[in-house]
Amino acid sequence: MSAATHTGPISPPTSGYGSWGTKAVASPIVFSFDTQGHDNSITIYHPEGIAAPAASIFFAPGWNIGCDDYREFLRFLASKGYTTVCDDYFENPGIIGGQLKASFREAANRYPTLIDTSRIGVAGHSSGAGLLPSVTYDLVRNAHWGNRGAFMFSSAPWIDFDISDAMLADFPTTIKFVLQTYEDDLETDIRTYVQQFEQLPIPDTEKEYVTLRPAVIDGYSYEADHAVLATGDNGYGVFDALDDYGVFRIVEALADYTFTGNPEGKRVALGDGAEEQLDMGELRDLVSTDDPRPIPGITHHFPCDIPDNPRRTHCADFDEELPASVLHQPVKHLITGDTSPLFIWEPVVTAENYVLQLRPLLPDGEPDWSTSYGVTNITATQAGCENLTDLCQLELPGDLPQAGNYVWWIRAASAQRQGVWSRRGYFSTEGLTLFADGFE
Repeated sequence: MSAATHTGPISPPTSGYGSWGTKAVASPIVFSFDTQGHDNSITIYHPEGIAAPAASIFFAPGWNIGCDDYREFLRFLASKGYTTVCDDYFENPGIIGGQLKASFREAANRYPTLIDTSRIGVAGHSSGAGLLPSVTYDLVRNAHWGNRGAFMFSSAPWIDFDISDAMLADFPTTIKFVLQTYEDDLETDIRTYVQQFEQLPIPDTEKEYVTLRPAVIDGYSYEADHAVLATGDNGYGVFDALDDYGVFRIVEALADYTFTGNPEGKRVALGDGAEEQLDMGELRDLVSTDDPRPIPGITHHFPCDIPDNPRRTHCADFDEELPASVLHQPVKHLITGDTSPLFIWEPVVTAENYVLQLRPLLPDGEPDWSTSYGVTNITATQAGCENLTDLCQLELPGDLPQAGNYVWWIRAASAQRQGVWSRRGYFSTEGLTLFADGFE
């Protein structure tokens, strides 16, 4: 089993989250297990010479995609000291969840010297990711795993055929959760993701919806499509910097925060738009939100409202609001001496106008709600972005009345829909540090 070739002009990070770990990875353990009337192949990666059970990450692959196609992701986590367990399930929507639950338990029973069930992550891609809420619910609520930390990492999920309203209401709120989507993914309907994310009663501070975006660097296309997480050599997915910075970095940080409480890990994985979270090096910034919404007019190969989806009646719940825009400038850096900054943001599909909130920032980091310099009803034409190919821009008619720290954010609107607010952007007109530990 050879390593996949790392492609593209951007090299992997050499330090910090996303850089390959120092642990040598042992040859994988592979065993078969019959569950739900079908033969499952389970693959386990772990650090060599492990002296005690390690925090363990259980992975569910996508439909018709095997564990070997995610080996770089699984090996990367093992190089960081974690045990990883992957189940090649039999592809039948009605029994995938049962197979995953049984296979993960069997792996833990067979290899208790490698797997620590008190510290767990449950991760998956596509159809495997879709089942994560019900699988995690079973492992935490019924098997009593994860009492020293548990997280979910869901990559472009499809449908959870096993989740119920009662399970959602009873879902453990201590679980950390990152749901990752891809800007060019036309496979699984984004409304399926939004419904999962909104319904799970995990606090906003402990869950994040993030999106990776495509980029072209030196003629090489970093494709943010449904296959990002797969890095095998079967023609489905490639191993490049989108994996390093967009997936490996986020999951490692999420695991570190979950199992050790490291605040740096939280800022990267669950940072609510922190610079450490969004920064993808030479790639385009990652986008994060607590209020995801579908893009109007987009169709997918596997829509949310298919008859097999037990929660299809929820698919239209999020069609009436426009998605949030992405702020470009000024954000996450200082605007020293500039008392009339140029505000730049990305246009939103079907948006006809925008509202810009601009307020002074109080010493405790909160906006001054008594003072506003915002501008309402900025038309897309006035902002120069009616054709969606250009960034929206707005220059204030005059200087800000005082030097200091400011916060701003944008909301799009059309005649039919209201938008959700963007993340907040922070800046200073005189080179002040906004907070003791830097920008939020």
